[in-house]
Amino acid sequence: MAYAKQPLLVVALASTVLGCKPEVGQAPSLVTDYALLAVRGEPPESKPGADVVYSFLLASPAGTVTDATAGWDVCETPKPPAENNSVASACNPPAPGPTTGQTFETPVLTNACTLFGPIAPPPSAGQPAIRPRDPDSTGGYYLPVRVKFPDLATGSLTGFAFERIACNLANAPTTIVDEYNTRYQPNNDPGIASTDVVRADGSRLNLDFDTQIVSPGESVVFEARFTASSAETFPVLNPSGDALVDQTESLYMSWFATSGSFEHDRTGVAGTEVAISTSNTWKAPDTAMPVYLWLVLRDSRGGTTFKQYKIKVTQ
Repeated sequence: MAYAKQPLLVVALASTVLGCKPEVGQAPSLVTDYALLAVRGEPPESKPGADVVYSFLLASPAGTVTDATAGWDVCETPKPPAENNSVASACNPPAPGPTTGQTFETPVLTNACTLFGPIAPPPSAGQPAIRPRDPDSTGGYYLPVRVKFPDLATGSLTGFAFERIACNLANAPTTIVDEYNTRYQPNNDPGIASTDVVRADGSRLNLDFDTQIVSPGESVVFEARFTASSAETFPVLNPSGDALVDQTESLYMSWFATSGSFEHDRTGVAGTEVAISTSNTWKAPDTAMPVYLWLVLRDSRGGTTFKQYKIKVTQ
């Protein structure tokens, strides 16, 4: 199978993944080349020193690539303030990582909360104190783990997983720290319970049970239901640092297909909303063909899950 030549770069940051660079005018949801749709750590939140297993979802026009191997490496260089990238440029060298495989198991750096978290490293002699990292809106800090595919048919492909680090609460009264340690539960991945194809007449077909048939040019709605525990509630230190406030995870669904077109590349549910599903309209291609569909669900604390489906576009 021939693939169009193009530069490939993927960065996966907490709840966002950018696929390989689309051609001009091409929707990010359309998979016409190799595309790294997700890189995940299991569990998605870990203490320094705890083991994590990393894996990836690599897609192609022929479906999920199940036999690819990649080079893996843990980034140990914090991003300088002057750099605008998600990770330090030093974490993206030309060569693949020293460990190769379809998965990568390694402990979280023991000094991760110093390199990437709220603990300020000791300053060098004669230098001013170094400011600790700021958390994201959920109070989280993340360790970058690089994955690189150097030998794909169309070139190399690089991406990052961002493992949420369980660091101690900083700059808070002892009573608040004690309450936080009692109440806070590490993040778990969200889940996709099932996905339906909803036709214009309201009839439903369940994609989890079988490959479903859609007519050329037909517009249908894909409705994906979340598992009950997908949107977790957790405490976050307020901006003034004197109280904990409860926050519920937002959920974001990225949609990908090898043909046809989605109304939205990404849909989701904010933490302030009560919803058990998300949906997206998809217009089938005008030509009969098999179409591969991927759903990548992320929560706002860095959890990730995904599913692949197959659609038959035929009369």
